[in-house]
Amino acid sequence: MTGTSSTVPDPGDTPVTSRRSCGKRSWRFRLIVLGLGVVCGLVLAESAYRIKLAVDVGGTPLGVGTTFHAWSEATVRDDPVAGYSHDPERQVVGVRVAHGRAVLSLERTSNAAGVIGPSEAGAREARTRILVVGDSFTENQRQGATWPALMQAELEKRIEGTVSVISRARSGHGLLQMTDVAAHTAGERQFAVVVVAFITDDLNRARFWQETRTVGREPRLATRLNRDDDGWLALSEFYDKRIDAEWCHRVVETGGANDQVLADLLSRFKLRKRDNPNRIDYASLSSSFLLNRLIHGDPFFGIEGIAATPRFSWWDFRRDSGMVQAMEELRKLEANVVLVHLPQYEELVAGEYLMSEQQRSLLQSLEQLAGVPAVNLFERGNLPAQPESLYLLPVDNHPSREGLRWYAGAVSGVIEQMATAAGP
Repeated sequence: MTGTSSTVPDPGDTPVTSRRSCGKRSWRFRLIVLGLGVVCGLVLAESAYRIKLAVDVGGTPLGVGTTFHAWSEATVRDDPVAGYSHDPERQVVGVRVAHGRAVLSLERTSNAAGVIGPSEAGAREARTRILVVGDSFTENQRQGATWPALMQAELEKRIEGTVSVISRARSGHGLLQMTDVAAHTAGERQFAVVVVAFITDDLNRARFWQETRTVGREPRLATRLNRDDDGWLALSEFYDKRIDAEWCHRVVETGGANDQVLADLLSRFKLRKRDNPNRIDYASLSSSFLLNRLIHGDPFFGIEGIAATPRFSWWDFRRDSGMVQAMEELRKLEANVVLVHLPQYEELVAGEYLMSEQQRSLLQSLEQLAGVPAVNLFERGNLPAQPESLYLLPVDNHPSREGLRWYAGAVSGVIEQMATAAGP
């Protein structure tokens, strides 16, 4: 043998192992590229959506940029339980203004209890007393009536004895505050039935508090998500002593062209939007506007003073100690608790309630806490053939006078059935 030496090949350097190593690196590279592609796609989608919002919405909260309400006077005052109430025994009128035109007359008549609705005189002497809580669909008046007031007249025809329907509805309320108010009111007075009337949108609304503040000698509506916080001033609520019923009728008929009062209101609205401290920061990285829109239906979900409606993100009402306590108090009473799910226009057209997964989960937990299922008005039948007439479309999605009458009749049928089942 000569002095040359042979080298034994390393098993790790075989062609098969090399190919496997290259294959692993190739798959890792592909996954990295795929991940980067997904991230870039999401960033581009979010950026495009923010640009669209900036163009469509601008710097003011969703829906506020073009619409406001103008009232003859301010009546909202703080209430520790309900969030707010109204000055008692006040008759207020106003208009809804959209895109510079007066499009709808508004009315708001409060009784001695500071609630929108007729006098409650004689309620204690009535044979059947019914408490109703709800949101703006239940509080709003058309031609001097709310649907609970119309229901009282309807029930007096259907069941024996005198009937008193007491409303404690508040515009903007969600299920959390509805049950707070129901437990508080029912605990002070005796009722045969407690009706919790809600729309789908109420299921995930947060609690809030409102009051009227004087800012620069002007009354302003202030909203807080915590009662002790400063909150923010509403951009879209105005109060002007020059407004009366005759003026409201005239500007709605004409749109308000060349009207000095409306021109002043539009000018003030423009200044408020310009000076608004709660402007939308489209460069903010604290949340995804696109994800908020897909999950919660509001791109500005959770942004105080910006979100279209303050909401919470959890899926079970049992997470809220106030809701649990309120339901426990209601179940201890002799009153029958009735959950009534009022359909909105889009739902009547679809023939079913249109709920997100979160809202479905919340409804299920609400039924479990209450110990009763929510009344499904679709299953009861007698649905309107032409639902458009039940709402103030296209200028407003709230019920018309005809819609209030339909709600009153539908809920009356539920209570009449309960009374019949209970017997004499």
